[in-house]
Amino acid sequence: MFDLSRQQITRQHVEELLPLMRLGPAEEARLLALHYPVDLDTAAAAFESVGINLDLLTDRMGGSP
Repeated sequence: MFDLSRQQITRQHVEELLPLMRLGPAEEARLLALHYPVDLDTAAAAFESVGINLDLLTDRMGGSP
């Protein structure tokens, strides 16, 4: 089993996801202001703070939760 809690999220990864998130400029700036790389829990909390949860992101990526 993979331990995703140790996964590091990079700024480049977030930049690639921004078009799928459909955020406004202020929300994008909040995500990009993080000090990368960040752990998965920090990234998830930041995404949720701008209204994006894992289910919504998965759906917009074409998958199912």
